[in-house]
Parts: sequence; C-alpha cells; structure tokens
Amino acid sequence: MKALFDLIASRPRPVALFGGMCTEVNEPVAMALKYWQVVQLSYAETHAKFGTADSQELYPTFFRIVPGDRNLNNAKCRLINHFGWKKVGTLKQSDEPRHALPHESLTTKLEHGYGIKVLYTAGITKHEMDNIGNELDELKSRDVRIIVVDIAEDLAAYVLCEAFHRQMYGESYLWIMPGYHSTAWMGVGAANCTAEDMDLVLENHFAVEFALVRKDNRTHVIGGKRASHIWTELGRESPNIWQGYLYDGLWTLAIALSQALGANASFSHVKLLSAINNSSFEGVTGRVRFENNERLGLVDIRQWRNGAYDDVGFYDGASDVFSMKTDLGGWQPPLDATVIERRREYISNLLFVVMSFLALIGISLAFIFLFVNIRYRNHRFIKMSSPNLNNLIIVGSMCTFASVVLLGIDTRILSNENFVKLCYVKSWTLCLGFTLAFGAMFSKTWRVHSIFTNIRMDRKAIKDSKLLLILAGLLFVDILVLTLWAVISPFRMSIMELPQLHFDDRVVIPEIEKCQSNHSAVFQAVLYAIKGILMILGCFLAWETRHVNVPALNDSKYIGMSVYNVVVMCTLGLSISVILQERVNEAFALACFFIIFSTTLTLCLVFVPKIIELVRNPDGSNPRGYRRGMMKSVVTRESTTTTLNSQGICDNEMNLLAKAEAENQLRRRHVHQKSTQLWDLLEKLRELGDTQFLQQDWCFASGMAISPADKDLLLLENKASVNGPPSLPSRNGEQRKWPWSDPEEPSTML
Repeated sequence: MKALFDLIASRPRPVALFGGMCTEVNEPVAMALKYWQVVQLSYAETHAKFGTADSQELYPTFFRIVPGDRNLNNAKCRLINHFGWKKVGTLKQSDEPRHALPHESLTTKLEHGYGIKVLYTAGITKHEMDNIGNELDELKSRDVRIIVVDIAEDLAAYVLCEAFHRQMYGESYLWIMPGYHSTAWMGVGAANCTAEDMDLVLENHFAVEFALVRKDNRTHVIGGKRASHIWTELGRESPNIWQGYLYDGLWTLAIALSQALGANASFSHVKLLSAINNSSFEGVTGRVRFENNERLGLVDIRQWRNGAYDDVGFYDGASDVFSMKTDLGGWQPPLDATVIERRREYISNLLFVVMSFLALIGISLAFIFLFVNIRYRNHRFIKMSSPNLNNLIIVGSMCTFASVVLLGIDTRILSNENFVKLCYVKSWTLCLGFTLAFGAMFSKTWRVHSIFTNIRMDRKAIKDSKLLLILAGLLFVDILVLTLWAVISPFRMSIMELPQLHFDDRVVIPEIEKCQSNHSAVFQAVLYAIKGILMILGCFLAWETRHVNVPALNDSKYIGMSVYNVVVMCTLGLSISVILQERVNEAFALACFFIIFSTTLTLCLVFVPKIIELVRNPDGSNPRGYRRGMMKSVVTRESTTTTLNSQGICDNEMNLLAKAEAENQLRRRHVHQKSTQLWDLLEKLRELGDTQFLQQDWCFASGMAISPADKDLLLLENKASVNGPPSLPSRNGEQRKWPWSDPEEPSTML
C-alpha cells in the first residue's frame, strides 16, 4: 500500500493502473483508488466480490477484462435450459466466498429467471470433509439428477469420488463442474477411488469456464490483424492462460484513454470511466464489452469424453448468444428427475365386453324364466311353488346381472360428475338385487322350516303374503341404510394410488377410480353384517330342512342348494375382491364371475326343474307325483298314502295335508317307542317270575285271541334270542311274531 500511496503522490499522477492477479491485493487497492478516481483494470481477477450488487459502491473504478461469474452463471442457466431440465440440485463450498457468493446468484437466477426448481443446495467445507457424503446422500434422497457444482479445485475430485460410492454417476446423472482450465485436479483427493472409478464418474460431465481464445481466428481484430496472427506472435512467448486478456486489456485502456482525451487533449476521469464502460471492439478473446464494470465475454462449455475435454458449446455475453453442438457423440441427456408417470388403471375393453355379454345372456335367460313363470302361473306345479316369489327372485337376479355391466363403466365413458351418480346406481342395484333374490329364497326356506318343525293341526297356513311381508322388511332395511349413507356420507370420486413401479428413470404410479365417502367403511360394515346374518340364517334353515323334499310346494331341495351356492359365492367373491382390489382386471373378472355364476346357477336350480315338469306334464294332471315328494319327506317308505282328488286342491289344503301326515308320523313313532318300553317291562316281569301280573288280560291287549294255555306258555317261555325279534308262542307250538311286519313300524294294537 505504501508503494501505491507513493505512486499517487508522484507527479504527474497516474490516471489508470493495469494489473493485479491476487484478490488480496486487488481489493484494498481498488477501495483506495476510488478516492482519487484512478481506474484499475485487472486481466486475471475472477473473485465474485467484484461482481456483487454493492461492488459499484465499494469499487467504482475497478474493471476486469476477464469474464466474471455473471457470464458463467448465464452460461450455466442457458445450458440447463437448453436441455429442458426443470429440476436441479446444487453443491457449493460454504466456507469460500469465491464460490458461495456466485452460487447464491446462480440459484436465484435459475428459479426466478428461468423457472428451474432447485431441489436442494448442499453446502460443504474443507474443515468438515466427512459431511460431504451426508450432503450427497441428501441430494440423492431428493432424486437430484442434475448437479451444479461451485467448489474449489482441490475438493472436486474428493466430491466426485464420494459420488462414485453412492452410484451417482452414469446415464442417470450429470455433473456441471467449474472449469479449472486444467485436468490436474481429477486425481487430487480421490484416495478411496481408483483411476477406473474416477473415469466412470467423470465421463460426460460438463465444465463451464471463461474462454481463452475467440471461436473464429480468421476474424480481423483490433490492430488490423487476424486473430490467428496475433496468437502466433503471442505463442512465441512463454505460455500463459492470461496472455490473451493481457493483450485485450492493453487495447481497452488505449482506446479508453484516446476517447477520454478527446480532440482538445483535455483529460477527464469521468470520461475515462465512461469510455471503458462503452468499449466495444473485437479482441483475441472475443468481442470486448463492459457493463457495470464487468466484462461481457466468451464462456466455453466443454464435455469430458473418453479421457479428454471436447468443446460442445459456448455462450457469448457480449451478444447474449448461446450455441451447442447438435452432435454430442451419441450422448443422451439424462432426465432431470425420476419421471413420475401416473397411469390410470382401467378395466380391459375385451374383458368388459365379454363380461357384459355374459351378463346380457343371463338377463335374457331370466326373461325366459319370467315369461314361463307368468305364462304358466296357473299350472298346478308352478302355482304351488309361489310364482309371486319366483318373480321376485328373477327380478333380483336381473338386477345382479345388470350390476356386472355397471361395475365395468368408468370415466372413459362418463364424466367425473356422472361417475359419482354411477356410484349410487351400482350400490343400490347390487344391494337391492341381492336382497330380492336371496330374500325371496330365504322366505321360502323359512316357510318349509316352519311347516316341518312346528307341526300342529290347528296351525294356520303360511301364505305368500306373509313371505312378501318378510321380504318387504328386508328391502326396507336396505333402503334405510342406503338412504342414510347417501345423506350422511355422500359418494365422491376418489383416486387410489397403488404401489409404485420403479424403472431406471421412471416411476409408474398406477391409479384406480373408486367410489369413496367419509364413512363408507361404517355403512359397508352395516350392510355386510345384515347380509351376513341373513346368509347365516339361510344356511341354518337350509340345513334344518335338508331332508325335506317337496318340490311342488316349496322347491326346498333346490332352494337349499341355491342358498348354499349364494353364501359360498358371496363369501369367496367379497374376500377375493378385497384382496385383489389393487388389480383392476383380476378383481373385476372374479367379481363378475361370482355374480354371474351364482345368479345363473340359482335361476337354473329354481326354474329348470319347473320347466322339465312342464314338459313332462303340461296340463298338470298328475298330482300324485307332487304328493309323493311331500310324503317322502315326512313318512317312511312303508307309510300308507292317501289318494286325493287333485282337481280341486289348493295351496292351503296341501299345507294341511303335509301337516297332518307329518303329525301322523310323529304319533306313530311315539307309539312305537311306548310299545318297545312295554315289551321290555314284560320281559323283566317274566324274569322276576311275576306270573300273577302276566296273567292279567290287559297285558295282552294286542288284539289277538290268546287262550289261557297260551298265557301259560308265555310264562314258561325262555327269554327271546338277542339277535332276533321277540316272539309269541302259538297253540300248535309255532312262534308268532309281533303284530306288525316291520319292527320300525309302530303298532296301534298294543
């Protein structure tokens, strides 16, 4: 500083200083020269502090001919924007203002000037080398693929080595490094990486640095010579990266002094400052222009390929021109982040068409059964099977078939608003259809159970109106729950995200459309509980009446089979649908299969036997066959059947007949039990020798004529064989059996 003051004090006083490479020297000199309005032009100063917002106030007379960080940041922004990257991460050296200051300006320009999102800015220091790995981990966790680095040369290799160990290199990553005008840094500080490791992580990285030479050496520059000639002359001296800027700096001062002196040779410091800022000429380092004391110069963009840098582009700050080669040697720019692809999962068109076609076949079959049931409703066989309830089974089956088509409709066909309406239609159709079909079968099974488990002659017949009342109650419960659901927790369209599918640079997030409400789980649980209880009761009634076979009156055998079918299919269908809810096609296919299969099987079990009977007996003139099924359910094979005139019989009479025969069977079994007990008592009395009791006439109230001699024979007779039935002695010495031919048949003669 003493030399500076001595220079300022000398006469004539200097008007400008040229030089200064070290920031530690340039900063105090520049701050002092402003008081004497002496211009300083540096050919090698690159520190960011001379390009900050307050630099014009701190160093108003300081200029530098070498492009500063303003040009470098513009080049980096244009490079990132050129490849369409919208997300980047940055890494700066926090303890070094030379790198921290321009980095803040870079991130601000990226976000506010180009709309590029900086996902994370990692900060490292020389004193906390262990933290470098943590910062890289954070960058990786945030899915940063494009990383812009502002660090000192001696840290660069260490950072890239740590990146290698974290697989942050290759086709999915790109590093934009500072240009150090050298490759010596690539092997410094990378003790944990081999040369081959460093080659992998260095491959295809970009380096952004100020240019040392202009791009077109054939251009005539200041002085009237071509740039190539000037470089030839400069090359005769010792190589120096600053020699081009030295040459252009001298010409800058010469031109500015010439303009400041003017025609009358009157010098002005203000004119000199203005002349430098307004300089514009072709130099060996490119076009020379200044703005706010900053050189608007040329910036090279280089890419490392196969162990060497290749010039692939440049940015000219003087003309604000950015240029990149179109042929980058087959290199493809990576994605700026993992591509998140939201893929809406829809039901396969082919699957939807097939299931809809099967559902339409089922609806057509239901219409055929409905036509037959209505057309032949006065036929004796159809009439005794409650045709009204059969119609409800068919209508409920049609609803369940229709729900198959509704389940496959999505927003490809409907708008979002109409999809919400479809949610209500699907739930109501399937729920009420199930209740109609299964509820009608449940009612008929309940009637069978009531008839054959609580038999009284004075019991009134269970008419269809009572069964319809039960079904109406079930429907009322469904409608009440569905209405409360719609009012309290209305449906909305919900998009459910499925587990992500990870690829190299792409993550696919499958989405499915769902009908959702705030309390849907509660109302679904209520409906499932109601249906579950109904199915459990249905299974119980079907099991209790499993031996009943009265096909004409109540279809008990086939109704029971239908109940089992529905319960099994519903349980399996619901369970599998919940398990496979994330697999749209599989869940839809299985749900439709269970609905179509169970509904079709139920219709066939209920109505195919009726159609067969209609074919066999179209006029309904064979009532004996109907009664035979009823008798088989309540009377053993030896029971005596009663011939009835079937022409005038009605449903109530058939019910009464069934009750009477069932009660008769119970009475006969009761008499058989008492007869067996009486015989055992007689045997015990004979063994005890109580001849006085056995000689009484009422002991042989069998209705047979037995003489006193026979009685004596009975008293003297040994105990019957265990293996054979007990017998009575006859007068001629032959054994007489029980008065009934079958031991299982009760006798009314005892």
